[in-house]
Amino acid sequence: MKDFSMHETTRSMSRPGRLVRGGFTLIELLVVIAIIAVLIALLLPAVQQAREAARRTQCKNNMKQLGLALHNYHDTNNKLPMGTRYPTAAPNWRIALLPFLDQGPLYNQLNFVGGNFNSSATAGSGYVNNRILAGLFLAAYKCPSSTLSGNSNVSGYNNADLGMTHDYVGIAGATDSTLPAGQCSPEHRYGGITCINGLLTANYCFSFRDATDGLSNVLVIAEQSGPIATLDRRANYYGGWGGFTQTMATMATLTSWTSTTDAWGTGITTVRYRINPPSTASGSDNIHDMNTALTSQHSGGTHGLLGDGSVRFISENINFSTLANLASKSDGLVVGEF
Repeated sequence: MKDFSMHETTRSMSRPGRLVRGGFTLIELLVVIAIIAVLIALLLPAVQQAREAARRTQCKNNMKQLGLALHNYHDTNNKLPMGTRYPTAAPNWRIALLPFLDQGPLYNQLNFVGGNFNSSATAGSGYVNNRILAGLFLAAYKCPSSTLSGNSNVSGYNNADLGMTHDYVGIAGATDSTLPAGQCSPEHRYGGITCINGLLTANYCFSFRDATDGLSNVLVIAEQSGPIATLDRRANYYGGWGGFTQTMATMATLTSWTSTTDAWGTGITTVRYRINPPSTASGSDNIHDMNTALTSQHSGGTHGLLGDGSVRFISENINFSTLANLASKSDGLVVGEF
């Protein structure tokens, strides 16, 4: 017969008493949750910065695609497109580049009767003959970092058909005391000063050979994707595809303009103010003005496409005369590092 009492005693001695725990205490759970919250708080800015870096890279790549399209247009036509042109119903450079942005089928559907494509621009219902443009959104013309609408009809836009409101603007030149005289208008009604010392101007077609400062020293397209304070002041009156109200913009007519000259348009700007200004000023306080500012929602500046196809990030603290030199194609003032 087995001695069970001896067995139980032995087993009892081999298993010393120990505390059996059923789980975490409330305090331990709170500590763990607090640690996780701190880690999330530390990681969230890094995640946001990574996302913005990706958006910024895509924005830069969009401008590189515009540069490639601009060069392909030039190779095909031996000139650059007009930045914008008369009348306001006419298309600007953004339409001209469509076939070179893999949008040939879209371009071929547009009707350019009499050189125009937007016969009802004066009522903000501008795409009667080209309804395909109403509400159309093309990612190539939109900076992913921008929180501004791609089809905006904010106050002043007169964009009832929601033509695309673009984040990239053509550079018609700049106004600055360091630049040669005679290439800019006086202050005129409806929006500031119009110049033709850049490469994408009103009613003119230039070619790359006109950039005598060198293509790597001339700004052709710039980012305009951020608000000024809380205001959306991108150059997209009646949507972003339209033209210019004056029939001519030669040097002779420009210098003869007066404060009553009615000059406004879409798609281009004459550089007059610093990048990311804190507030609007004459010529930049309306969407149809000719001095709308270069803006972005990137930290510290904005992207610019140079004539050689390269894209540079331009600091908002750049000396304004240097920025004006960049915007001018033939001022004889070659820009160094910026």
